Amino acid sequence: MDNTLYNILYKLSNELDTKDPESTNFILSAYLLKNFATISEVSIYDIAAECNVSRSTIRRFAKQIGFENFAVLKKLIKQYHHPVEQVSDKKYREMLTNSLINIANELDERMDTHEVDVICERIRRAENVYIFTSEPSISSARDFQVNLASKGYISYVITDFSEYNTILNQISHKDYVLTLSVSGMFARTIDSVIARLTCILDLITANRIFDYEKDYSHVYYMSHLDYSKNPEIYRSYGLHYFLDIIQNHL
Repeated sequence: MDNTLYNILYKLSNELDTKDPESTNFILSAYLLKNFATISEVSIYDIAAECNVSRSTIRRFAKQIGFENFAVLKKLIKQYHHPVEQVSDKKYREMLTNSLINIANELDERMDTHEVDVICERIRRAENVYIFTSEPSISSARDFQVNLASKGYISYVITDFSEYNTILNQISHKDYVLTLSVSGMFARTIDSVIARLTCILDLITANRIFDYEKDYSHVYYMSHLDYSKNPEIYRSYGLHYFLDIIQNHL
């Protein structure tokens, strides 16, 4: 699945999980998900009538979930949504198994003892450890946070980078920030936050296209190939593997 499509589906699904079922955000998200395959052909007038909301409400909703306007959201869905090719269970298991083996083998080679030592030493020396992540990777971040706690290290998982999150202003030069951004998209959205921090900053990513070296103390690439467009296999499995190796070494 393309990363843009994944993010759209994730944001809509997140609205269902976090909003009141009677709210307009819930109603609109449910409608868009149920009619996702044809939504690019449906007018804003039809959606407003079906959901019993105004067109301005639909436009506000699109902005609230991170899009410039509703027209942009529809355009992205049309551009990136394609019929899913059906494969047999046996073939899918073979494909998934081969992918997992390749990921494990490459990460095992790339994460030599020195690389792991550096990250672990930074965690040990830091006054506070902050894990920057987007919502799609929060499961890996939370598991890592719990594993750190079991070793006696307190860490903070940050997903809110708005001006209202005052904890960002408390990060000092004695702290350590580890950013998790498999596709690289999240890292680019918080570059203004990263730019004003004075502590050691590391990034874990599978994006080999964008240059992050100027913003981070070190960039840990999960593969020698670029997976910025199709990062789901690394997001689902590779990131857990990467972080498990780190916590085990502490």
